[in-house]
Amino acid sequence: EIFEVPISFGIEGTILEDKIENLRYLMDIDLTDNYFSGTITPKISALKNLERLVVDNNVFKSTIPNEITKLENIRELWLSMNYFTGKIPDDIGNLRSLESFSMWGN
Repeated sequence: EIFEVPISFGIEGTILEDKIENLRYLMDIDLTDNYFSGTITPKISALKNLERLVVDNNVFKSTIPNEITKLENIRELWLSMNYFTGKIPDDIGNLRSLESFSMWGN
């Protein structure tokens, strides 16, 4: 079982959408300071145990998927320094476990 995946410093590419739901026990994703691009997959909602999602300083170019609001255990959600567009999903304020949310620099 994998609970934490810290990946940083210069990795490029996209996140494999067809594999992410297999990581259902994952609690922490930190992809800070890379060159990940594309979107945050709507399949992220399958990560029911996820408590921390940090994708600061990448090149994600999309809207924030509404499915991110289904992460009921998320405590930290950091999306800063990317190229996110559009509005923040309305239901993000309903995430009861959310303690820290950052989206500056988009």
